[in-house]
Amino acid sequence: MKRTMISLAALALVMGACSPRDVDRAQPNPDETTPRVSETEKPGVNAPGDLNPAEAQMRIDDVTLGHEVGPDGAIVAGETGDDFAPGSLVHLAMEVGDTPAGSAIKVVWFGPGETRVGEETKPVPTGAKYLTFNIKTDGWALGDYRAEVWVGDEKVNTQQFQIVKPAEAGK
Repeated sequence: MKRTMISLAALALVMGACSPRDVDRAQPNPDETTPRVSETEKPGVNAPGDLNPAEAQMRIDDVTLGHEVGPDGAIVAGETGDDFAPGSLVHLAMEVGDTPAGSAIKVVWFGPGETRVGEETKPVPTGAKYLTFNIKTDGWALGDYRAEVWVGDEKVNTQQFQIVKPAEAGK
């Protein structure tokens, strides 16, 4: 009986340590936080914001473009897409549960002819599962566009999308 009680107590401790609210959510980790983003490689391995490519890639998952964001910050099921009408809002969401809270994520938006049309940097909030970036396409010409996602000094993802005639857009 005593062994069963000890086993149950140990199980309760383990279950408490793995609380569902903390699984896949950004947590503070001062030793791993990357508070700066740079679009150029940082020399050396200990410079602030310097990450190796594999480490940077592991911090971001499921980068998705879409037309509508849900309350959790993810693109709503059935609302993903890469065709947008001029003047619409483009949403880019990504899972950041493996990113230390306080780390900076940057998205740079490019248009036809490699023209930079926007950029934004955000810190990953403690407890976040998703981080979402948005850009309004007012005045944008029809054509091919892309969004680059940066962590530290590494580009970790690129999403291609198009501005199309309203009748051809996803929403």
